[in-house]
Amino acid sequence: MNLDLNFYVKQIPNFLDKKTCNEIIKQLQSCKWEDHEFYNSIQRVKRKLSGEQELEVTGELIPSYDFIMKSLWDQIKNYIDSFNFNWFTSWNGYTNLRFNRYKKNRKMAEHCDHIQSMFDGERKGIPILSVLCILNDNYSGGDFIMFKDKVIKLKQGDLLIFPSNFLFPHKVEPVTKGTRYSFISWVW
Repeated sequence: MNLDLNFYVKQIPNFLDKKTCNEIIKQLQSCKWEDHEFYNSIQRVKRKLSGEQELEVTGELIPSYDFIMKSLWDQIKNYIDSFNFNWFTSWNGYTNLRFNRYKKNRKMAEHCDHIQSMFDGERKGIPILSVLCILNDNYSGGDFIMFKDKVIKLKQGDLLIFPSNFLFPHKVEPVTKGTRYSFISWVW
């Protein structure tokens, strides 16, 4: 087993082609967006860790939704199979997509994806993997940072998969020009 945490952060280039990414962004223009909030399960409160700089999110279904969901399945399976761990061979599913929009000066505070609130109903537990796709790269700033200082350069259509636990803290720096679009799903 590889003890280097970077080994478990996998970038899949060109998961989606530019035409598909641009079409998704076009479809997102008519969605209703709201400021993202982090849920504290102990205090049972939601709050914006980045204050007025918090990114915007939507979970609305768009015409490309089913295509994206079907495409993700193979990538998640390939990620898990690539390690050839006899103790980690299965997963139960993955969440609906959440789309993220970062306008100028918007960001996401450092956190880990130890999200209990989406797994306290019919699904129980916490996510085991985070699956992120960047939909454009025609913006400035908005760097994806992992482990305090590791910048992960993502190009339009790239997919990033990593474990959703406390060992993988990450954040998105403020966008300085343009608008950054991405989506995320969590595997359980």
